[in-house]
Amino acid sequence: MNREIFMKELEYLLQDIPEEDKADALAYYRDYLEEAGEENEEAVIKEFGSPERIAAIIRSDLTGSLEEGGEFTENGYQDERFKDPNYQMAQRYELPEVHDIPPECGTKQRKTKQSGMNSVLKVILCAVLICMAVPAVFGIGGGILGAVSGLAAAFLGIVVLAAVITLGLFIGAIACGVGAVIMLFSSPAAAFLFLGIAILLVGLTLLSVVVCILFYGKFLPFLFRSITDGISRLVHRRNKR
Repeated sequence: MNREIFMKELEYLLQDIPEEDKADALAYYRDYLEEAGEENEEAVIKEFGSPERIAAIIRSDLTGSLEEGGEFTENGYQDERFKDPNYQMAQRYELPEVHDIPPECGTKQRKTKQSGMNSVLKVILCAVLICMAVPAVFGIGGGILGAVSGLAAAFLGIVVLAAVITLGLFIGAIACGVGAVIMLFSSPAAAFLFLGIAILLVGLTLLSVVVCILFYGKFLPFLFRSITDGISRLVHRRNKR
């Protein structure tokens, strides 16, 4: 038994005496143990005996039943009738609930308080972590969504651009052909130049048409099939699990 447990039990056993007398008695034994020091604490408590013995001595002194049997000295209260460390008076019968309090009660209460504090700290820590994680999750999710949106926009741009380029080449070829016909009699040299450009644009238009056929007819269906197949495989794997 250490000083803290000894003083707590003694204070509990003295709860039915006047507060002033209890405070004086507790102060006396507390000061005595502090003067003895931690190295002599255990030996001094053994000399005192049980807290019940000290409580019985204090209560007997207050009621006057000690008479001239002993006195408080520098070694504690000395009385021949209380030499036995197991000496007890009627305190156990006056406070029967003392029997129901195990010695480790104080330790359990401290552990309960500590566990409660630990739970509160865990809740606070979880709240802080959530507050820190939510912006990060939204930031990562926003970045992924932005990347996917960018890729989709780029792909859509390529799809539209292929058709626009083909249409532009075709319109350019027609315009150059018409210009060549118009300028054939007024400026034959310019007419032949426009005719050559028209022929070049026609060739590029035909090439662009071939590319568009391959892109729209082969690549896009292949891409869509690959995406749908990949999604269906993932779904089937999850269903099997």
